[in-house]
Amino acid sequence: MPSFRASLGVLDARPGVAPEAVLDTARAAVAAVRVVEDAFVDVEPLLRGDGIPRVVVRFLQPSESDAEEDAGAWRAAAAMADGVQAVAEPTGLRVHRRSGGRWLPLPAPEPDW
Repeated sequence: MPSFRASLGVLDARPGVAPEAVLDTARAAVAAVRVVEDAFVDVEPLLRGDGIPRVVVRFLQPSESDAEEDAGAWRAAAAMADGVQAVAEPTGLRVHRRSGGRWLPLPAPEPDW
């Protein structure tokens, strides 16, 4: 099964939401539709001063054709974005596919992602 990584920038948690709940929500949203391998918050862009923190969830996609796998990965990422939107202000959904030891970005299937 191919491995994918969905990431989503987080501008701010909603009032009354603990920051760790954002990651838990992202992980749970993807786990509802795929097998999750890992989840973490990438704070490097914030520490460098050139970006915002991102929740990152790595997951497995059932094997199909490449196009079907990529589309399924975007659906899982959309589920993550929908879940996170309830607890935080998200931005910049991205999906990467693991290929030969590298993470390759997947173009968004819709221009407004």
